[in-house]
Amino acid sequence: MSARPIDFAPELPVVPDSAPRQLGKYLVTRVLGEGAMGVVYLAVDPHIHRPVAIKAIRASLLAPGARDIAAATRFRVEAQAAGRLSHPNIVSVYEYGETPSERYIAMEYVHGTSLLELTRGGARLPLDDALSLMLQLLGALECAHAQGVWHRDIKPANLLITPDGRLKVSDFGIARIDSADRTHHTTVLGSPGYMAPERYTDEAPDQRVDIFSCGVLLYELLTGRAPFQGSSSAVMYQVLHQTPPAPSALPLRPAVPSRFDAVVALALARRPEDRFASAAEMRDALCAAADRTIRPTLSVETLVRLRTAAADVPTQVLPRLGPRVDEAANSAPVSLPLPAASGPMRPVPQAAPAGAPPATAPSLLPTVEAELLPLLGPMAGLVVRDAARHCHDVGTLLARAAQSLDEDERAGFIARAARHFPGNAVAPPSVPSRPLPVLGDTPLSPAVVEQARQILAQEIGPLATLIARRAAAIASSREQFFAALVEQAGDEVDRRALIARFWKIA
Repeated sequence: MSARPIDFAPELPVVPDSAPRQLGKYLVTRVLGEGAMGVVYLAVDPHIHRPVAIKAIRASLLAPGARDIAAATRFRVEAQAAGRLSHPNIVSVYEYGETPSERYIAMEYVHGTSLLELTRGGARLPLDDALSLMLQLLGALECAHAQGVWHRDIKPANLLITPDGRLKVSDFGIARIDSADRTHHTTVLGSPGYMAPERYTDEAPDQRVDIFSCGVLLYELLTGRAPFQGSSSAVMYQVLHQTPPAPSALPLRPAVPSRFDAVVALALARRPEDRFASAAEMRDALCAAADRTIRPTLSVETLVRLRTAAADVPTQVLPRLGPRVDEAANSAPVSLPLPAASGPMRPVPQAAPAGAPPATAPSLLPTVEAELLPLLGPMAGLVVRDAARHCHDVGTLLARAAQSLDEDERAGFIARAARHFPGNAVAPPSVPSRPLPVLGDTPLSPAVVEQARQILAQEIGPLATLIARRAAAIASSREQFFAALVEQAGDEVDRRALIARFWKIA
């Protein structure tokens, strides 16, 4: 990639001893991200001294008995899909390679951060910047669709922004390459809330699935909120049966101009034939609604916000690599770990031996971070520091840090980390039939349950009643009840704001 004009992200950890020093001709220097499917490394092409990002799939997924037998195939499809595309707003793929133990993709190193970080928590961009991002995205998709490739997982986490304000589309891991082979079209991989209705049904999708995702993204950029919210099942029902309110109808300041309502409505049409037929058609409609020249890059003011976000959260090219190996075909890929809620967790301090330092003293944090590092990569330090600001004992610290992990990773992390702190009681991780790993014994009353249910219903609708009933059944305290509600609310809900509202209940 070109020279880096701005130090957009902090220095990342050096590559661990267990990692390869070389993949093909590329010399590995740093770890950029890690997930269940593999690792992303920063490397150098020694022949032309060009930095590249190397996305490597784990050897365990290549074994004959691998649980996700389609992972290697999807990995190759990603290389084929992105490799045939050449556009300034698409992350370039340079090479697909194989070693005896790994398969990898060498691609353009984007020194930037994701749109997810810029818009997290419902932050709204200036209208001109929202339109600039959409036009850049639609330009990239126009190129991809012309080559018979549709992305199928357009969402903020897969949209990277460079220091000069340009958008880059990444992660064609579940892309569809149009060909005569129409088999297996019912396989569902994607992110609930951004998936088109036909992705949930038996229809064979085409490039208009990306148009629907663009409609969702446009709605979010204009309003600061998702058009479909709640759990995966609630989102699926809304996508299939409900129409979100027009952006201009929402009580926002500044209000969304009504001239964009028609663009959003056409992009979000439930029937593919009622949507824009192409990315170019949607781009033209958006330009007509804007009725003014749209900048090719983001404004300086927004780039300042972006630099702040990059300083706070060390994002990488691909923060979490691919879906979990045990995902069902209709589940969503893992994206950036959601930071733990910022509201007070009100833990109950545990007794410690006389003269012992506080359980969350800074000297103990590196131990917890070391256990979290293999699971979250460079995000581990941020998660541990955030947890320490709100916790007074080891049990709550580990439980709070575990909230940033996938459910199948939490138990192992807490068990491994707890071994470093003998004598400290550590609650087990959350499972549907056991109490949640949140300390505190404030009695839970029916009045609190009802008030919390009403708050949750404002976010996810009628499904809140069922979630509240189940949470109350497994929680032995108000703290555990609130944690259960936040856990089950879904990724589309702002968990920081939700837990803060719960703690205001008298």
